[in-house]
Amino acid sequence: MNPIFDWGINFIAGLQTSAPWLAAPSQCFSFLGTEEFYLLILPFLYWCMDVRLGLRVGVILSVSSSLNTLLKFVFHEPRPYWVSDKVRVVNGETSYGMPSGHAQHGITVWGTMASSWAKGWARGVTAIMIFCIGFSRIVLAVHFPTDVLAGWLIGGVILWAFLKWEEPVMAWFNRFTLTQKIALAFAASMLLLVTALSGLVFVPLADPPQWEITAARVISLASGKLAINPRATTGTVGLAGTFFGLATGAILMFQRGGFDVRGRWWKRVARFVLGAIGVTVLWLGLRTVFPRDASFESQVLRYLRCGLTGFWVGYGAPWVFIKLGLQNTAGVEELGANSCING
Repeated sequence: MNPIFDWGINFIAGLQTSAPWLAAPSQCFSFLGTEEFYLLILPFLYWCMDVRLGLRVGVILSVSSSLNTLLKFVFHEPRPYWVSDKVRVVNGETSYGMPSGHAQHGITVWGTMASSWAKGWARGVTAIMIFCIGFSRIVLAVHFPTDVLAGWLIGGVILWAFLKWEEPVMAWFNRFTLTQKIALAFAASMLLLVTALSGLVFVPLADPPQWEITAARVISLASGKLAINPRATTGTVGLAGTFFGLATGAILMFQRGGFDVRGRWWKRVARFVLGAIGVTVLWLGLRTVFPRDASFESQVLRYLRCGLTGFWVGYGAPWVFIKLGLQNTAGVEELGANSCING
């Protein structure tokens, strides 16, 4: 076995043996880097806290996810339990391991939120959160320590580039008409898709068969999930669709004057509950109706389903909130005028 893998396996096995109590909190911190969590936090930010911050988080998460998929294909490295049964895993992962998406997205998403928070203590808590999310993946044996370190490094570069180029890119974007902006949003979604899938050219014809054998043996003792499926592309299609729907919805919302997230606490709670129902219907409801195989038709329908979900978050839900009187009317014009995607 690779010496780095040997060291990683021994490190993980040592953690799991000497500190078994880490498993429970690691499960909690690991959830903070899942698709389900982002489906909660992004709408919460957009509907209840700060529209611009919610949109920024959606954009950087999309970029980070696309690049993470690309790099996983480029490195095509195994996860710890694919190469050794000395470690224990509760919930397996089917994709390649390097770099850790949880660690990378932890830096980009939580770092973007921290950049909007003035208080030093909030940034300190964010730094601890980022560390715990990445470290949890080592404890749970779904990543080698090197995977997590790489995720933090790549996430830091993406965050730095995003914060540096955000304003000039948006200034350029705002010069276009409404139709042109929507067309650019679609082109960007296709670029995210192509970027991620281009990594497939680096993947070998076949992975070592022992990976699947070992993973299947370990997983069968844990959750019974599919052992590995590292070349799956459905998640990337869904990502592109969600980005296009969210971006288009935000463009249209700001075109009509923006959305004011301020208001009494019960209005914010009502927005989140009502909006979450819509997300559930579109994201989960349509998933039970649409086919989920690897055919071209299924991929198109997945893009559509995720696009509708993103559009609901960006435009549909705020429109409903306005109609139901769940937002302030004062300050909406000012918000629209100062928006990062104001037309």
